[in-house]
Amino acid sequence: MLAPLAALLAAGMAPAAEPIPCAEKSISASAIRSTADVEAFVQCAYEYVQEMGFEEAYRAFHQDARWKSGQFYVFVDERHTDRVEWTSIVFPPNRSREGTTWEAIVDAFGTDFNAEFYRATQIIDRGWIYYGTVNPSNNPFERNPTANLLEPKGSYIIRLDWDGMDAVIGSGIYRRDFPGSCHAAQVNAALVEAEQSMERLQEFVRCAALEIESKGYFAALLLRSDPRWRAGSIYVFGMDTMGNQLFSGRPLEINGQRSAEWGRDPRVMFEGRDMVDVAETFGESTIYYQANHPETGRLQRKAAFVKRVSAPGAPLLVGAGIYLPD
Repeated sequence: MLAPLAALLAAGMAPAAEPIPCAEKSISASAIRSTADVEAFVQCAYEYVQEMGFEEAYRAFHQDARWKSGQFYVFVDERHTDRVEWTSIVFPPNRSREGTTWEAIVDAFGTDFNAEFYRATQIIDRGWIYYGTVNPSNNPFERNPTANLLEPKGSYIIRLDWDGMDAVIGSGIYRRDFPGSCHAAQVNAALVEAEQSMERLQEFVRCAALEIESKGYFAALLLRSDPRWRAGSIYVFGMDTMGNQLFSGRPLEINGQRSAEWGRDPRVMFEGRDMVDVAETFGESTIYYQANHPETGRLQRKAAFVKRVSAPGAPLLVGAGIYLPD
């Protein structure tokens, strides 16, 4: 379930630090992976308008690969002082919207886009707003069970003058590790098995961590046995911060015993480095080691992503990994 909108807004509207000039952190749409990347992207778009002018910026935001890739693009909207109407100036996904004045559009969480843009930029000239919408990456015309699912989106906006109009420029990001985005149809072990990338693996582990944060130790049974969290060579494991394994979805038993993910002593496996301490210190970490493949029993190289979770009573580490070919 989504965190209360008021809490999200409070977090997003905290006083902003001085913006980092684009020259120090330039990023293109195709390289966006995080909220920090979105902030840098919008800052670069803002500076591009100042340097190149409105006509060239309008062309570039529609045509240049630097400014649009998949779900990432630059939008510009005019702010109306009545807080009820707003006009789309730049909207690459659907240019027919541009120049059109819209009345209030309210999402399922009660967020009025125009009123929120206006309210936020009256308080601060740049910041985050949060709302729910359908991710255009999920094509509603395909036979896709994930299409039309409401997903939370965060958009970073900066107030600017656009050719004499009071406007905002911005871009947004859908995050599968928001609680409201961890739909089982979009984040599950079978999808990680089919597309074995670190990006999918991180989404998977972060969603498993949210299960533990919401259900506590009662989530262990679910993560160990539910098909959503276990498919083929992909499974979730959890351990305490002393290295003791608490649960694992790996069904493999060797000589009648289920071995721990990192063996009896993680420090031996990692040649003296205490990986439990590393993960606890940094909050999350990618680690590389050898483990028995759950389908073949063979000792095989593995890359895993682990995240520290605050479960009721005690902290623990939750993780999952991808077996690498020889």
